[in-house]
Amino acid sequence: MFLKILTENTVYFSDAKAEHGFALYIETDDGQRILFDTGQTDVFAENASLFGIDISKIDSLVLSHGHYDHAGGIKRFLEINSTAKIYVKQGFDEEKLNRVGKYIGFPKDIKIPSSRICFVKEQIEIANDVFVLPQIDIFDEEDTHFENLFVKKENDKKADFFDDELFLVLQNQEKIGIVSGCAHRGIINIIKSAKREFALPISLVLGGFHTIHSDEKNVLRLANQLQSFEIERLVPCHCTGVNQYALMKQYYNGNIEYGSVGLEINL
Repeated sequence: MFLKILTENTVYFSDAKAEHGFALYIETDDGQRILFDTGQTDVFAENASLFGIDISKIDSLVLSHGHYDHAGGIKRFLEINSTAKIYVKQGFDEEKLNRVGKYIGFPKDIKIPSSRICFVKEQIEIANDVFVLPQIDIFDEEDTHFENLFVKKENDKKADFFDDELFLVLQNQEKIGIVSGCAHRGIINIIKSAKREFALPISLVLGGFHTIHSDEKNVLRLANQLQSFEIERLVPCHCTGVNQYALMKQYYNGNIEYGSVGLEINL
C-alpha cells in the first residue's frame, strides 16, 4: 500500500505548495485510490498533478471532520472528480466556530450530491484493507482537544466534541496503520479505539495530533503514552505543531519523523 502527503503545513519539494491543512493520497496494492481530506484550498490538486497523481481517478474521498482545513478543497475535488464516493459522518456540515465566533466549518456554498455521499455509522471497508472507523471513544479526557472550538445548533453555541470525526485503519500483513486528520478526540483515544477493533501490532500512526498549543509537560505525557504502543513508525504532521514535534522527537524513544508535503510511505 502506497501513501503520499499532498497537503500539509510544510514543504521542501521544489514547486510544491504548503498550506495550513491536510490531505493524504492512498493507493492499495490492487490499484484502488483513496483521498483522505482535501486541505483548505486547491493546493492538494496542484501538488497531486506535480506528483503525477490523477485526482479524477480517485475512487473514494474520506473527510475526517468538517473543519475548513480538511474539507475546504471539496469544491475543487468535485470539479475534477465526478464519480468518487464521499464518506463523512453525520454532523460534518454543522456550523463550526472558533473562539471569536468565526466560521471555520465545511464550505457553506457546497452541497455534496446525494448520490455520492455516504454517511458512516459503523466501521466500513471502503477498499481492500482500508477501513473507515467512526467510533472514537474517550478513554482519556486529557487527550482531547475541544477547547475554544464550538458548534452552533438552533442558534445555541455549544462546545464541539467532534462527534463527526473519522479515522482510517490500513491493514497490511497482520499489522495496522492508523491515519488521523486532527485527532480532536485525541490520538491516544484514536489508537485505543483502533486497537479495540483490530488486535494487531501498529506499523504506522500518521496525521495531525492537535498538540500545537500543548506545553512541554503535555507533550512529554503524550510521548510516554505513544511509547507504550510500540509503534514501528510515528509520523506527526499538520496541527501537531513543529515546535511540539521537536519536543516529541526529543522525548519519544522510537522511529519518528515529521510528515511534510510529498512524504511517501509504503506499507
